[in-house]
Amino acid sequence: MKLIIFKKIKMNSNQTNPFKQLKEKIILILDTMPLFIKFVILATIVLYLLNLLIPYVSLVLADIPYYTIYYCQLWRIFTTPFMTTNILSIIFSLFFWFKDAFKLEREIGTVKYLLIFFMNTFFIQLLYCLITFLVSLIIQNDVLLKMKITPRGVRSEGLWPILLCDLTLLCLSNPNESIRFYFFPCVIKAKYYPLILFIIFTVLSGFTIDFEILCGIGFAFLYHYYLRNKIKVSTNFASKMENSFLFRWMKNKKGFINNGGLGVPELQNNLENVRNVNISGNIDSTAQNDFKAFQGKGVAVGGGDENDESNSGDSRFNLNSSQPQN
Repeated sequence: MKLIIFKKIKMNSNQTNPFKQLKEKIILILDTMPLFIKFVILATIVLYLLNLLIPYVSLVLADIPYYTIYYCQLWRIFTTPFMTTNILSIIFSLFFWFKDAFKLEREIGTVKYLLIFFMNTFFIQLLYCLITFLVSLIIQNDVLLKMKITPRGVRSEGLWPILLCDLTLLCLSNPNESIRFYFFPCVIKAKYYPLILFIIFTVLSGFTIDFEILCGIGFAFLYHYYLRNKIKVSTNFASKMENSFLFRWMKNKKGFINNGGLGVPELQNNLENVRNVNISGNIDSTAQNDFKAFQGKGVAVGGGDENDESNSGDSRFNLNSSQPQN
């Protein structure tokens, strides 16, 4: 009797154990997490820990324009999103970036999202280097470009530029939509949301302009209004890259998602419009209401049996909702 009671108590404690439930949720998230999302999170954490042991790592991988420009260390443009020296910045950036990135990779596929990620990173960091270089020429001093080396520097690192770029593209896809501004009791139009965030970041940093965040928002505006028909990752290009020797090995890895996503229609070819994919599709409800079944009696033609059910239409209609919309 005591043994039975002990087993019941143990079972109830397991069911209500918050640590066990948290562990199960973490395992479930890891099992369903797309491959590139795993890579970004793992690379960010590993490089942060490595930088604690070898502080020189951040000086090699972060985008320091002085070295990127004058020493042509172009790898910094692509490694800087994974290099963050502040643990709080890692926690908050991954927290805000994860949900949207998780959805996007599942919708468009691992390789296509990877290509879009690095394409945006390239142009954001290129814009960042250009702005800092021009400012240094204006003040006739290259100290601004070298400030990244010091703790007082404003070097570009981490996911914040990409995060603000993605957020801006999302807001510009429905610019006049009213959204609530976080915890503040006010509603603003979506197109002003990123700019207000930038102002808040500037005020919180002691009125210091955060160039990398400004470049992330600025590139999103440039892309939306001028560049989206000139630079984009098409579905055909993503398919070719997926089958190339660079990414072919990824197909057997857990979490890899084929081009086109998990059964989600591919309606657009760029990041901004992928966010607006209407999974359910649009159906003309008026046409459905206007349709009425024939209530009269028909005449069998061609020798058919009167009791046979006739087909009122061709069931092989191809409702191709996956065509890009202009």
